[in-house]
Amino acid sequence: MNERSDMDRFKTMLSGRTNMLLGQLKQEIGYATGLRRLERQGIAQEMRGFSQTARLHRMATMDRSEQG
Repeated sequence: MNERSDMDRFKTMLSGRTNMLLGQLKQEIGYATGLRRLERQGIAQEMRGFSQTARLHRMATMDRSEQG
């Protein structure tokens, strides 16, 4: 593994977790205020976060297969 790869993983993890958290927050605010559009935007943003963390797991799996 190289330093660039570690930084890419960190950025992907941070971005994914941030999107998941902000998406959940938007959903809650949208639900509480009755703003359905904001709630739907939150769902979409949370799903983006899930896909980013899934990409992180795929990257880790590929690295393990290359090493072993």
